[in-house]
Amino acid sequence: MKKSKLVYIFMVAIMIAALTGCTLPGFSTPTPFTFPTPDKTMTALFEPTQAVPATSAADDPGSDTEGDQETATPKAVPTNTQEADQTEEVPDTALPPVATATKAPVSYVGPAVRSGPSVIAEKRTSPIVIDGSVAEWTATWQKVINYVVFGAGNWTNKDDCSGIIKAAWDEDYLYLNVKVKDDKYVQEGVAEKIYLGDSIEIVFDRYVSGDYYLQAMTGDDYQIGISPGRYGIETCYIVNGKLSVGCSPEPPQAYMWAPKASAGVKTEIKIGAVEGDSWYQVEFKIPWSLLGVADPKAGDHYGFAISISDNDVDDKLLQQSMVSNVSTRFYNNPTSWGDLYLK
Repeated sequence: MKKSKLVYIFMVAIMIAALTGCTLPGFSTPTPFTFPTPDKTMTALFEPTQAVPATSAADDPGSDTEGDQETATPKAVPTNTQEADQTEEVPDTALPPVATATKAPVSYVGPAVRSGPSVIAEKRTSPIVIDGSVAEWTATWQKVINYVVFGAGNWTNKDDCSGIIKAAWDEDYLYLNVKVKDDKYVQEGVAEKIYLGDSIEIVFDRYVSGDYYLQAMTGDDYQIGISPGRYGIETCYIVNGKLSVGCSPEPPQAYMWAPKASAGVKTEIKIGAVEGDSWYQVEFKIPWSLLGVADPKAGDHYGFAISISDNDVDDKLLQQSMVSNVSTRFYNNPTSWGDLYLK
């Protein structure tokens, strides 16, 4: 009986020690209880919902918008799905072909001849002396230049501003002769400002088929202005290749606006001009090399338009109107130009 009582007391002491051990000296703090880490196959149930990348053009053939911002919520993986099931390899033969999101490059290639009005340049067997006259010309006048392409409200009629043209060529030069009806000659601009006065302007496309459908100028497109002379012409014309004696107004001048890399006054363009009663005539030749043409030959076609700027206001730089041989002509859109044909 005594032995049983001692055992009983010993057991009670152990229980008391167990209950108070967390605060008694010599006993360590028990590890706090934590929830177990989820099984790998259950991570989709415990992880927060995430957005997947936007659907690409390859996933949705009907969409061609790059950077679509729509997202989708992924479905939770069922608890009985094994990790091996998610990475199981599918035979290539069961996969549909993957579409690519790359777009075909845009092509501007087209016909070699512009559909607009054509100026015909006749072949020369001998050079033309540039003096403003037509004495050496065998080519006929062609293509009335009277389509108003700028400043229609300032243009009165063909006597206000219009013109006709002759064209010729040889292995070295393109020759042009323009006779202009103009009831008042006003030109006070030089260099890049010559278009703000009575002047001639041509646009030229060296390689038509390469960018036939491109509505912008490139390195093979040229814009050149021809001034008959500043202040007046009657005492400033060329005789035997030289300016007339006592020429007080500034002489004729050519300026190239495009290509921009080649912009500037072009002294290699030779000009002769004469003036009459309500008209003036400008004769000039342009080296083929300046236009990037290395080997001109009969049958060649180039993009081309010729226009005339008019100013009737004294002592002022002003382009009141412009007429052209091509009704659709816009200076920096080669698709709106016409054609130059080497006969």
